[in-house]
Amino acid sequence: MERILNIGCLLGALLGGPVSEKIGRKFSITFLAPVFLGTWLLTGMFSSFVLLLACRVIGGVAIGMSSAVVPTYINEIAPPSLRGACGAVFQMGVVTGIMFSYLCGAYVFVEATAEHKFCQWRNLAYFFIIPSIALAACAVIVPESPSWLASKGRKDGTIASLRRLRGDADSAAAEADMLASFSNNSSGSGGVKILFQNRHIVSIGFALMLLQQLSGVNAIIFFQDSIFQAAGFKDASELGFFVMLAQMVMTAVSIPLMDTAGRKVLLLLSTAGMFVCCVCLLIFFIHQQPAWLALVASFGYISFFSLGLGPIPWLMQGELFAQEYRSMAMSCSASLNWVCSFVTTMTVSSLKKTIGFSGVFAMYGAVLLIGGMYVLKCVPETKGRSLEEIQQILGNRRSARLITPTA
Repeated sequence: MERILNIGCLLGALLGGPVSEKIGRKFSITFLAPVFLGTWLLTGMFSSFVLLLACRVIGGVAIGMSSAVVPTYINEIAPPSLRGACGAVFQMGVVTGIMFSYLCGAYVFVEATAEHKFCQWRNLAYFFIIPSIALAACAVIVPESPSWLASKGRKDGTIASLRRLRGDADSAAAEADMLASFSNNSSGSGGVKILFQNRHIVSIGFALMLLQQLSGVNAIIFFQDSIFQAAGFKDASELGFFVMLAQMVMTAVSIPLMDTAGRKVLLLLSTAGMFVCCVCLLIFFIHQQPAWLALVASFGYISFFSLGLGPIPWLMQGELFAQEYRSMAMSCSASLNWVCSFVTTMTVSSLKKTIGFSGVFAMYGAVLLIGGMYVLKCVPETKGRSLEEIQQILGNRRSARLITPTA
């Protein structure tokens, strides 16, 4: 079921950019609400396995589209001083939803027999109609992205949107003029070619997505019970819940830090902390002791991931990519993320059998070490800068690299 969901997510991510560029960010998000609602309703009603699979694919498409459209929308409506915090809220929503689903499935919609407890998944599916309706209600009242409106030459709409977002008519008019000027000065041939023309910038966004998924987070999440059992803890499933709780708490901690400490600092702290935790897990699985080391390393790994490498790659996609190719680049980067998620999910079990947990965490540790060096050398700090200022900085960096020194 999860494999087919990942396929739907990949398809949705590919669709998200073109659809949001055509009809706008607001209406793309509004469109997702009835898709989610219908998927959950039909999941609760259907008995056919094939139809249930179809619902998973369609639900995956909606998830994939939201992963491409929502971070873009957040980046385009948020003021520079709050863009980091607003972007981290996206990841906060994801991890909170996962933990809430786990709680409902494990403790609320549960039936018990003399021998087993099991989740009443149909009731759980019906329950998620409620947030789908809430999404529809919120999507109707939010304003359209002013950046998208400016790119379409709709100045009055841009000013109206900014007035609702900023609450100041004078600053809204000035910002609308700046967005219009930046859109008019943007150049590009369109299509995939424009991504290659800006590959120095696009590669940074893609590298962050690769680092996020190849860091081994799925190994911790999917095999946390096995890790705790290997360490001798009997209540492994309950510890697994607390790992998820730690993920939610540390994501909340990251929100105010995004616009104070900065993206790059948090990324470096995150990769360094995760690397140390990988080394600790490697030591544990080589020696099979001490038990506390596995527990501390697992909690530490998820905590450091949630502090930086979880939310920041999604946040920085919308910051790095220029308006003229943002939708297409977001679709491609979100698709890359889902492909990597699918690959790591599919391979982690075979890797465990082939090289053991020690080899798995040695490999993930190497990825984190290389990724940390890449972040230090190549990833710019975007804290407190407008999207237009970021593009000017990245453009100047590109120009500097293209200048050939003369004798």
